[in-house]
Amino acid sequence: MHNYRITKYNPKNRDSDGRYMLDEWTCTSEVGDVFNGVEFKREEYFEVEAKYVSAVLEFLRSESISRLRVVDLETRFTKDYLSEKENEWLVSDTFHDMKLNEDQSLDFLQIETVIQMNLRGFISCRLEINETFGLRFGWDYYMYVCCLNPNSDAVERINETGLFVENSDVVYNMKRCDFYLQTCSLDEDGNSLVEEEILLKEMTREKIRQGLGLSQEHTGNHSFEITKENSSIFKGKVEFDFPKHEYYLYCDKIYI
Repeated sequence: MHNYRITKYNPKNRDSDGRYMLDEWTCTSEVGDVFNGVEFKREEYFEVEAKYVSAVLEFLRSESISRLRVVDLETRFTKDYLSEKENEWLVSDTFHDMKLNEDQSLDFLQIETVIQMNLRGFISCRLEINETFGLRFGWDYYMYVCCLNPNSDAVERINETGLFVENSDVVYNMKRCDFYLQTCSLDEDGNSLVEEEILLKEMTREKIRQGLGLSQEHTGNHSFEITKENSSIFKGKVEFDFPKHEYYLYCDKIYI
């Protein structure tokens, strides 16, 4: 597998340890701030975001991939974020129409919308398929692509847009991970606290897929809440006290 970091940050501006030395915007909330004597405007944000979307589609076309699966979806705060007044300029009609689920298959138009929602901070998820292509988003407008057969022409076309495609060293293996069972309780402020964490030595990605009814195109390496409905994945080997505790299956990625 080949791994790339795709960003708007010119690698020439990094020091010997890889730290970026220039002061640049890293999120939408900084619109109106001044960077290097220039005000960061909404128009610039949308222009750069469009390049990120185009970069992903360029990779997909070069790999002859027409769709991706939603993995590790997090939407707990999406509704609130979409309704906040300060976010009005970032909300597209398609965001309200997009009903996302774990393992959902997305076509190009849907992929474009999901990328936008990730970059604007409304949702969090990865987009992957068949352990042959992976897309994830990091902090500060970093984006990572993992693919089987990189196309040098595609990389060059992305670089020509003003983005920078670099080989990435910090990546995880989609096929390797450790699973943990977390037992949680709520504190007086309603925050979930982990009371106990147990390594599930016999848990596998295939058991996850089968237990949750996921497709074989799903990588099965995500974290999720354990409920009465899906607890059968443990086949009675674990006792749950749902009225008293919350339970989560945490997937710890193996980085290479």
